[in-house]
Amino acid sequence: MKKILLIGNYPPPLCGWAIQTKLVAAELQRRGHTCKVLKINENRKVKDPAYVDVQGGFDYLFKVAAYAMRGYRLNVHLNGQSRKGYLLALAALLGAYLGFRPALATFHGGLSQTYFPRPDSPRLRRAFRLLFALAGGVACDNEQVRQAIVGYGINPGKVAAIETFSSQYLDFQTVNLRPEIETFLQSHSPVFFCYLSFRPEYKLDMLRSAMAAFHQVRPRAGFVWLGFPDREMPEAGKFLDGWPASEREALLLLPNLPHDEFLSLMSRCDACIRTPACDGVAASVLESLCLGIPVVASENGARPLGAVTYKADDPSDLTAKLRFVTEHSASLRAGLGERSAADNVGRMADWLTSRFDSRNRAEVAHAT
Repeated sequence: MKKILLIGNYPPPLCGWAIQTKLVAAELQRRGHTCKVLKINENRKVKDPAYVDVQGGFDYLFKVAAYAMRGYRLNVHLNGQSRKGYLLALAALLGAYLGFRPALATFHGGLSQTYFPRPDSPRLRRAFRLLFALAGGVACDNEQVRQAIVGYGINPGKVAAIETFSSQYLDFQTVNLRPEIETFLQSHSPVFFCYLSFRPEYKLDMLRSAMAAFHQVRPRAGFVWLGFPDREMPEAGKFLDGWPASEREALLLLPNLPHDEFLSLMSRCDACIRTPACDGVAASVLESLCLGIPVVASENGARPLGAVTYKADDPSDLTAKLRFVTEHSASLRAGLGERSAADNVGRMADWLTSRFDSRNRAEVAHAT
């Protein structure tokens, strides 16, 4: 039996990464392996038996080293959007490499990230080349990203494309929604579901412009904004201050919701809006399509069949696509048909255990 430490997001709050981490940890434990999660997202300082807390930078380094010395294989999650995330991953990968037990990396996101793949920046190319080379194996979200990683000079045999979204994401119990949500749904039509965060890639100003323009055509339209972690809710509230009453009344701002409530609400909406272009194939996009809910998403070259795309950063095109899905709702829903999702949680568990004994010092020497 193996011992594995997953380093990444863990609920709460919920997000695609956090759900995957929780499900993969449970699957590894179900198979008889020892699996712990080192939580690095919001609420990481809160002590909980479900995960290993992180109280600060030195505590992170200490716990990574301690688990590695106890024989745990490290699996660190990261993307190409965060400098801090890069440094956390580099510390774990470098430490594991020097300890003769290369860690595994799970790389999230698509091909339009701030720091990846960036062919225009030799410095960033070298930085990520080192990161991928230090890893004993790299899993990413799709074949396009896999090819980009291999393009850094990484051995194709150690890079796997395993989609984050999995059939288990759709396991939920329909629940009664909160009174304020139910009231909003009853008084607005159509209603658009928007999973957001208060970060630049979510294009909140652009989204607001498109919403305002669409509201001129459909005055009863409503938009649900949710997904903001607790620390972002005050900033999100300030963003709405000063909006005209008509715009504010068309928006329901919610905190992050539990999984059952999240999908129960999504299934009641007319369509979902996905604004980031850096995300590749987002879990919320696939959740929506599998539930038969149309999706309007920024074009990034990786959207799944059935998603209606608009030109990223173009509010007028987004407005036009919102009109399109509203006017063709029935045919779009019929076109989605029955969709199934693969057991990618099982695939990830298989990959983690199969790469357990890999060694890659020769690969690092060659790549660097």
